[in-house]
Order: sequence, then structure tokens, then C-alpha cells
Amino acid sequence: MIAPLLLLTLAQAPAFDLPETAGLAGAPLELAGSGFGTAGAASFLEVRSGAASFRLASTAPQVLEWRDDRIRIALPADARSGEISLHAPGGATPFLRVDVFEYSWYDIPPTPGTNASPLAITVGPDHRVWVNQEFHLEFQMLDPAVGAVVGLPIPKPVDPGPFASTIFSDRRTQMSSLGEDILVDPRGRVWFTQGGGYLYSGLHPNHSRVVCFDPAAPAGSEYKVYNAPGDWNEVIGLAWDQARGRMWVTNGGLSSGAKIASFDPERAPWSNHFAFNVSINHHACAPGAPTDDCWQVYALPNPTAQPAHLLAHPSGDVWYTAYWGNAIGRLEPETGVIEEYPLPPAIGTSDPVWVVGSGPWQILLGPNDDIVFNEFFDSTLGRFRISRLGDPACLRLNAQGRNPCIEEIVVPEVDLKHHQLHSIAFDPEGRLWFTQHTSGDQLDSTVSLGFVTADGAAIVLLPSLAGFDPDDAPSAAGIAIDPVTHDVWFAEFWRQRIGRLRWLAPR
Repeated sequence: MIAPLLLLTLAQAPAFDLPETAGLAGAPLELAGSGFGTAGAASFLEVRSGAASFRLASTAPQVLEWRDDRIRIALPADARSGEISLHAPGGATPFLRVDVFEYSWYDIPPTPGTNASPLAITVGPDHRVWVNQEFHLEFQMLDPAVGAVVGLPIPKPVDPGPFASTIFSDRRTQMSSLGEDILVDPRGRVWFTQGGGYLYSGLHPNHSRVVCFDPAAPAGSEYKVYNAPGDWNEVIGLAWDQARGRMWVTNGGLSSGAKIASFDPERAPWSNHFAFNVSINHHACAPGAPTDDCWQVYALPNPTAQPAHLLAHPSGDVWYTAYWGNAIGRLEPETGVIEEYPLPPAIGTSDPVWVVGSGPWQILLGPNDDIVFNEFFDSTLGRFRISRLGDPACLRLNAQGRNPCIEEIVVPEVDLKHHQLHSIAFDPEGRLWFTQHTSGDQLDSTVSLGFVTADGAAIVLLPSLAGFDPDDAPSAAGIAIDPVTHDVWFAEFWRQRIGRLRWLAPR
């Protein structure tokens, strides 16, 4: 009897690698860790979901694989979220939270003259989903109660259009680019950007617009279009400043210079069909100007930083990502003071990295009012500790090439050449969700959705999106989460549809 007791004593205690995990109903669930041992009579999984509780033997048909460091289980189509404890010769693990989800898809109807590829997405308090697509000949709305995507026209300026493009030829056009932001303000109005031709510096004027759509307005008065003053501007991001009642926008302007601007929608001029045949530069004013019917414009210290997205912080500061500047920045609107906080050298290996850098892209308000952002080309999530604000050390990299005020975490199992971390959003539990993007020729890519656990300790990846449509590359762009239903909505760029990831609650 001594030998078996000795073996039992020496057996490694089982442990899961993650504090929680996620899977899809009807698909294999993988559990990674150590000390699982091998399949046998002494090993089993204890499963709890709601009022249900049962044991699953390590030799059961549902167990596809049982190794010392990995277990794969076939989840049934009617699986629900719950928790699992693993019992092995070395002991038992604490219960692991297992969230089970299911996907559903909503195709975007094709529109003549555009590729219908969705980029930015948001959810309103009425659960309706709004989408800003590439090229902007229309935008989309999905009412989940109806289950069909509806295309909505965008006010069309007079020909030949306010935008410019070098696609096929250098010409003016009705098609804009950079459909990279959309939001619903507290009044229920939908706002989105129509950026000018990306990186354009050709023969023609090239403008940008901010479009406001009020679903509650009487027919014929739903739209107000705010035309950005200046030429060769590239409006990308939006942020609603509730305290000031102003809309903030980024102006990438690689040709005209990087800027941040704000305007009061109740006082700034608007025109749905403005022809831009006369200059509207007089609509721009310096910060603190006595009149408030203009766009207050702040020039950034790095003219090629190309600010992308913004955050109106509760402190009153406006934070932004410098997409081409490898930094995040902070603006004090009342003083005009701007500080930029550098990021480490890029680790991505895709072709644009040598020019752009890590590509900080979206930016959110995080726990404790910290600043959370993603680095597009580095598949990295960053967090600026607001408690370090004012520390001169934040303004430069240290001897190790890091910013001491910023914590970073890289998405695991990432392909740094072909995967990009596109968008981020917090769910009501404080988990930070993200989407992965890839090029249109990566049909079998492993890009997926995932989240950082609420404690920031680990990243959970869902199974690849590749298997849900073999004909088009998987690619998730914008992401938004309904705070009531917890549904995760995302834009599938190459497949031209909206996806929903729904949590399956325990029965």
C-alpha cells in the first residue's frame, strides 16, 4: 500500500491557467492548465449551471481530449454558462467560471456604389444598433426586435462632392473615407464622421463632415450636417462632452497638420448640402474666442501625429490617441496645454509599422478614471494610471524603453504581422472586450473576439471566427456592448455584416 500512497502524495495539484474562460455552444471548449493527469477512473469534471449539477467522467464521449496540460470538451448545442471544477489524483481545482455564448448574424444590404463594409458600431438606450460604414453613401440601423439591417441615406452634397480621392484618378467625389466613429448622445441623437480622402494632398479641396441624425425628429428634419472648416482635413473620432454640451473631433490632417476641435451643436452653423464653393475657414476660431458659434481648433505639437479617437474625461481634460505619433495625449481645453505620453517602440511586423508605429487607436475611460487604449498594430492594450498624472516621468520613456506610467498587455497567440487589434469596449462587469482585424486574403485566420478579465489579470480568447463563413476572411472591426442585455455587437468588415455574441445564462 505504500507505493500508491506515495504516488498520490507526489501527484501535482491541478490548476487552471485562467481565472475564467469562455466558449461557444455546440463547439469544443478548451481548458488549459497543469496537473490534470491522464484520463482514468480517478479523474472527472464537476459541472454546475444554475440548479443543475453533474459529474463528467474523464473517459466520457464528450471529453475529446484529456492531457496533463489541456482538456477539450464538446459543448452541446443547448449548453449554458456555469462553472467547472477538475478532480484529479493530485486534488481538485477551485470552480472555474465558464461563460457560454452563441453568435447570430445580420447581413448589410448592398448599396450601389459602396462596398457596405461596416467599421464603427454603437448601441443606443433603446437597444438599436447603429453602424458607420466605409465610403459612407449610407449608414445602417439594426433593431434587434425586427432582426433586419436597414440602410439610411446620408445627405448628399451637390456634385461633384466635397471629398477627394486618388483611387483610379485624382478627382472630387461623393464618397468619403475614415468611417471610424459613431455614437449616440444622451438625447438619443446619432452622430458619425465622414472623413476626407485618407492621406489626400492632391489637386482638389478635400473636406470632412460630422453628421447628426435625430430618429425622433419630424420627417424631413432628421439630419444636421456640420462641415469641418479647413482643407485637407481628415476627421476621424468623436466624443460627446456632456459637461460642456460640445462635440469633440479629431482632425488627422497629415497634409494640413494634426488638430483637435470642438463645436456647440446648438450654435455652430450646419448645412446638409453645402457645396464648399466658398471658404468656410472663418468658422474656425482659436480656443477661448469670445464667440461660441465656431469650431474651436487646437493644433497639436506633433503635426503628423494623426489623432484618431478621443475621450472627454470627467476631470474636464480631453484625451486622444496619436495614431501616427506612437503616443497618447491630453488636452486641457481651458488653458490649451497639451501633453503627449510616448509609447514603447512597436513590436508589430506588418508593413505599415515602420511608418506608423504601434498605432494607438481607440481610447476609453477605465477603472478609477484611468485611461485605457489599444495599439492597433501591436495587438496591445494599454492603461495610463491617472494617479501618475503630473509626474514628469510620464513624458518620456525610461532606460528600459517603457513608459513608467503605462501598463501594457499583449493579446496571447497573436500573429503580429497579420492580426490587428481594432476596437475595444467595456461590458457592465468591467471586462474589456476587443476585436481582431486582418486582411481580406486571410480566409483561415485565427482572429477572434476576446476580453481582459475585470481584474486585468488575464486575457480570454473566443474560438476563431474563420469557421463561420468559408468564403470571406474573418475580421471584426467596431465593437459595442448593450449595458442592459450584455449583448456584444461587432462589425464584420470583410463579410459585410453585423455580428452579435449573446451570453447564454444558466437555466
